[in-house]
Amino acid sequence: MNRVLVIVVVYNGLRWLERCLSSVQGADVFVVDNDSTDGSADWIQAHFPEVKLLRSAENLGFSKANNLGFEHAMAKGYDYVYLLNQDAWLEEGALEKLVAAAKEHPEYAVLSPLQYQDGYTALDVQFAKRMPSGLPEAGSLVEVPFIMAAHWLVPVKALRKIGLFNENLFGFYGQDDDWCHRAQYHGKKVGVLPSARAVHDRARREEPLEKIIFRNYYTGSLVRLCDINHPLPERFCYVLLFTLVKAIKYRSVLVLKYFRELCRHLPTVREYRRRIR
Repeated sequence: MNRVLVIVVVYNGLRWLERCLSSVQGADVFVVDNDSTDGSADWIQAHFPEVKLLRSAENLGFSKANNLGFEHAMAKGYDYVYLLNQDAWLEEGALEKLVAAAKEHPEYAVLSPLQYQDGYTALDVQFAKRMPSGLPEAGSLVEVPFIMAAHWLVPVKALRKIGLFNENLFGFYGQDDDWCHRAQYHGKKVGVLPSARAVHDRARREEPLEKIIFRNYYTGSLVRLCDINHPLPERFCYVLLFTLVKAIKYRSVLVLKYFRELCRHLPTVREYRRRIR
């Protein structure tokens, strides 16, 4: 029997936790609470006492918190890990379908169900952007270049080969892009199983421009620079063009400040690219 560890990183996610954790009842669940202030950790302990709950005294970020789950899964001999966002949940039977597909197709390092908006009226907007046109809603696996880590099934064998998330460069954003690039470099695939369905009810809220620029421009550029499937000089030329486009779009000197930060990190990027080969 295959052992699956579901990893959930929580930060002030109380409004979603009932649906999230109920969707994986019967599975082993490892929750890292990133110092929530809304009572999330106490609620989990009271309503899901079977969950392994780790309370952090600080916000560890997405990468470091998930790495704790990865390390637990490897140490305890699990066969698969399933990354599940706090604002996401699985349809009944979806996890079993994903595990069966992973067993049949060991060339895949990441498998995801179709990720819908709440109510199943449409695919999650960010998920849909990366999907090929005409994606079927049933049938065989569909290979894609990237899947966001709201729903990820990962074989522990692949995790041991590819490694953990990079906590230093990608603490909060970009770690899923980076990990997919690394998986593909090692000859692994990333895919969607259309017969499995799930929800990602992402928080929709206004964000300050600085955060948008940090995530979309800075982190996006860093992901491109770290992509070992392409030579670094090629990636740097792309980032130069990307910088001009985003500086015009956002009309902010913050883009140029972040570009200088990217240049400062180039030695770290070169070392990272060398180390993960």
